[in-house]
Amino acid sequence: MEKPVGIVFGESTTDHFTFIVNPRGELPRFGEFLVVKNRDGDEVLALLRAVRNMNWLMDASRGSYDYVEKTVSVFATGVLEKSEAILATAKILGILRTEKGEFLRKPVPNRVPIKPGERVYLASDEDLERIFSSGQVRIGRLIARERVEVGLDVNRLVSRHFAVLAVTGAGKSNTIAVLAKEIVSKVRGTIVILDPHGEYRSLSWPGARVNPIRATIDPARIRLGEFAALLGIAENASLQRRFLSLAYRTVKAEARESGRIVGGLDFIEAMEDKMEEWIRAYENAEGSEDRVIYYYDERGNRVRRSIQARDLDSLIRLKDYLGELRANFGEFISARDVLSEIRPGMVNVIDLSGMEEEQMISLASFTLRGILKKRVDYVKGVRTNDRALVREVSEAYPALTRPLLVIVEEAHIFAPRGESNPASKWLGKIAREGRKFGVGLGIVSQRPKKLDDDILSQTNTKIILRLVEPNDQRYVQQASEQISEDLLNDIASLGVGEAVVVGYAITIPAMVKVYSFERDMNGHYGGGDIDIVSEWLEGKEEDDEITEEEAINALPL
Repeated sequence: MEKPVGIVFGESTTDHFTFIVNPRGELPRFGEFLVVKNRDGDEVLALLRAVRNMNWLMDASRGSYDYVEKTVSVFATGVLEKSEAILATAKILGILRTEKGEFLRKPVPNRVPIKPGERVYLASDEDLERIFSSGQVRIGRLIARERVEVGLDVNRLVSRHFAVLAVTGAGKSNTIAVLAKEIVSKVRGTIVILDPHGEYRSLSWPGARVNPIRATIDPARIRLGEFAALLGIAENASLQRRFLSLAYRTVKAEARESGRIVGGLDFIEAMEDKMEEWIRAYENAEGSEDRVIYYYDERGNRVRRSIQARDLDSLIRLKDYLGELRANFGEFISARDVLSEIRPGMVNVIDLSGMEEEQMISLASFTLRGILKKRVDYVKGVRTNDRALVREVSEAYPALTRPLLVIVEEAHIFAPRGESNPASKWLGKIAREGRKFGVGLGIVSQRPKKLDDDILSQTNTKIILRLVEPNDQRYVQQASEQISEDLLNDIASLGVGEAVVVGYAITIPAMVKVYSFERDMNGHYGGGDIDIVSEWLEGKEEDDEITEEEAINALPL
């Protein structure tokens, strides 16, 4: 080993020790990795947690300002310097190398304390690379050791799900761009990003495999709960939801009987026509016995029903909801099947920008449900040798014959804490069951405390960039067994683009400087803030060209 950075000094335990720093060596910095031998002769890996400077002649518990001033005046500079000491505290991460010299890539718990007087050394780059660089995809470099790359195990990252959490502007979108590029380029992974703000629609890098998908909804394909959410019908509006379900089934049944395929805006218009028909059945009837409508029930039977005065308001409101949807969001209504447009081995970006939250939730629910259901069908077909089922999925949805990673940006919109919606149901189901069928989940949020508890706790790897809000920090800690109190302090001190990575996909927790997607990977995406000052100044010359006459005319009379 090289020159020691210190000697164990004072009390030590099985999980931490204090050492006095060698003043003639390299000063170790906060977050540095260290090695030292325990009482059994095993080499232990430790993380530097605190460094403090003190002077034995100027102990803070002694005297007053006058005492300190006199001490400085009386003693020569050399005497004071010789009385100085740098004390450091380190947290033990585990045994790195046994007494017999066996290297342990994943350090095991240390069971015996460190003996005072043991020399402390910096861990070698080679050892750290063996620990941190074994994963298939590279996310960045150790903050404390810039020469050492940090890799993540893709199998563990995807199958056991992950979360990227941070305040606005800390680097969430950059982190997702880095991960997406690495997964697609290195292991030919298939990724679907639900993108509420259109940040990734311009995602690119040299040789990029990106498939932008225009977000559209086919009301004829989605479920009734999703359709109700799409229209913005409250959950307690039971009568409106009842008539919606009657019309939904009836329009579909009548289309089947006539041999027509109804979808997209045609389906919305058919629903509006059915509402109008039922409204007229009440308004044009001469007596109460004539106020009847016909609908199809769950079994496909045609059923007769009387319309009451109390029903009329619900029918009118439903017709209005349908008209508003068509007028305001007609550009997002289409008979296209979004699932069929997902391409294997690519980053598939579903751009949700321009939609209201209700529409985003409905499309997310349809997409998540479809992905999980088709993957379940395919996997079961393969396991049971059901060739018809395998062929059905393969021909219509070829990308879903492979494992797939779904990344949900602004996840608190789709899975809010303490609330339920169609999307949160399927996010929860993927979080709990997706691993068995090759569906991974990545959730991204700047509001962790507003995320569903169960879904966040199911993400076994967490990439946490800067979080300054104490409630967010505590909530994330409660949702993760691996985040200790000292890691929580690290999270608050991170800079832009720096992250604490903890969990199943990394050998041991690490503080990482995430690669810059644009600078380090020559890539581009639509995230980042607008440079407001630059844009204002761009128009300065035009503003200065305003003539005196124009300025006079602009004055109020």
